Amino acid sequence: MTDRFSIFSARLRKISLTFAFLSGGAMLLMMLAGSFDIIGTSVFSRPIPAAFEFIETMTVVVAFFAISLAQARRAHIRVELVYSFMPRPLQISADVLQFLLSAVFYGLIAYFGWRAGVRSFEQGEIVPGIINYPLWPARFALFLGASLMSVQCVVDLTGLFLGHRDPDPQDREPVAPA
Repeated sequence: MTDRFSIFSARLRKISLTFAFLSGGAMLLMMLAGSFDIIGTSVFSRPIPAAFEFIETMTVVVAFFAISLAQARRAHIRVELVYSFMPRPLQISADVLQFLLSAVFYGLIAYFGWRAGVRSFEQGEIVPGIINYPLWPARFALFLGASLMSVQCVVDLTGLFLGHRDPDPQDREPVAPA
């Protein structure tokens, strides 16, 4: 069981890493769209149509596609000073509570994101403008990112019960190379 769990956990981490790279690509596209829109408006008096709507969609991708990798690496903000002085049983209880609440919270975001995405797609919901920009891609991106985060929290909770050690701060993978 533990080998299967380790294999699944490693694959989930690779999927999370892929989503994080997509998040970085979305950020790059946001920066390019914003820069070209500013240059086009300032220099040529011609803004890029639907640049704002595109950046709104990419913001959802940036935020929700990277969050599961942060969870897998334990890179979310928590009060380490207080946590490190807690007795081990209380640390485990805090971790269980955090994993459960996060799994439920992101599970609900995923569920309602899916419903909103399907409804938006079926209705052809758009942001009207020079270019009618569809809203459903952002809603499905929200669903995908929140679903991956929820699965990561369930995997972390399962790992806790199977006895997989949460890495010490010195053992953790770096979020970015120093």
